[in-house]
Amino acid sequence: MSMLSHINNLKDTQCIVDTLRGLVSDNECARCGKCVFGYEGVTQLQLILGDIAEKKGKSTDLTQMQELCQMMKSQSLCETGEEIGAAVLAAIDAYRGDFEDHIGKKGCRAGVCRKFMTYHILAENCTGCGDCMDACEEDAVLGKAKFVHIIDQKECTQCGACLEACEEDAVVQAGTVKPKCPKRPIPCKRR
Repeated sequence: MSMLSHINNLKDTQCIVDTLRGLVSDNECARCGKCVFGYEGVTQLQLILGDIAEKKGKSTDLTQMQELCQMMKSQSLCETGEEIGAAVLAAIDAYRGDFEDHIGKKGCRAGVCRKFMTYHILAENCTGCGDCMDACEEDAVLGKAKFVHIIDQKECTQCGACLEACEEDAVVQAGTVKPKCPKRPIPCKRR
């Protein structure tokens, strides 16, 4: 399947940034090195898409990718480099809003890019056992015994250890829609 076909058949559960990142990385131009615009173009695209997926995107990234892909389309020595340039340009045109959401750090619509996911503790399920606190190496989970714990989003590294440690299904992962959770530890209703 061509890159354009992948882009045109993107499902709601797929992220354009993550999909492009994979397609560009797995492309033969990434290993070829015969032409500057193919090899270096793919290398630069990998870096930019990686930054966008890791919440490090800059407002100039889309313009930089567009300029780079225009050069790839016209200067690559093989059809593969040209196809990559055309596919990325088509993706930017079709999914500009998704790219802008990633760069503006609003989130990943599909909930695929891990850095945009956040973890939360649901008050109605939390028993105050402390397993999530013990599992968190960053001390991002706050609370005490028999109190609903909360996750300090500024300290959380999105490792998921708290989710794995919780046997009560109190810890959930959220994308752009966040659950309503207490702002500070409160006594547990569930024992």
